[in-house]
Amino acid sequence: MATSICGSSATRGGRIHIAALMVVLALWALSSTAVLAMQPSPDPTAMIKSVIDQTIAVFKDRSIPSAARQAKLRAIAEQHFDFAEMARSTVGYHWREFTPEQQKEFVPLFTSFIEDVYLDQIQRYSVQRIQKDIKSTNIEFTKQQIDGAGDAEVFSTVITSERATPLPVNYRMTIVSGEWKIYDLTVDSISVMGNYRNQFNRVLNQGGYDKLVSIMREKQQALAATLAQ
Repeated sequence: MATSICGSSATRGGRIHIAALMVVLALWALSSTAVLAMQPSPDPTAMIKSVIDQTIAVFKDRSIPSAARQAKLRAIAEQHFDFAEMARSTVGYHWREFTPEQQKEFVPLFTSFIEDVYLDQIQRYSVQRIQKDIKSTNIEFTKQQIDGAGDAEVFSTVITSERATPLPVNYRMTIVSGEWKIYDLTVDSISVMGNYRNQFNRVLNQGGYDKLVSIMREKQQALAATLAQ
């Protein structure tokens, strides 16, 4: 579940479901101050539930201005997602080919790029529609798996009136500085990071680092104009 860096939708069926929107777009859409204070949790499922509660609370607040909503969503994301690992994952083996300066530049660029992409999709879907659809969307957590290396996967299903069957949404997590962080999601068996990795690697193989950064910055400029409206 990702938007192409070239601008076309990469969702299965070409349509964004409210379930995926709420769990993926709203969570990803995302400043480094948490919206709600939260103590580090040893339980990855409890952490996911807290993030979803925080995100839904932002959307339920009908009085909040658009800019403030965006800032709060960014803050939630930056506290609970491991953007450094996500950035490395999306470029695969090319990461080792980047210079130290390129690596240092790419992580914050990737972070803001991902935030802007999903904030833009939320804006296109409309906050009003999200507020309405929250009432008919239910998230059920089915299990979690934790390995000894500090990795975990949380399994959930999202039930919505727009789908005949529950939508499976799983969270891949790792421990960073004593806290669980999300580094990938799979929606209906599609990896968000895997989707971006396919796109980024095509660009890197054909045009290298400078080409990828150029495309990302160009898209961000267009997104910034939309988000400012």
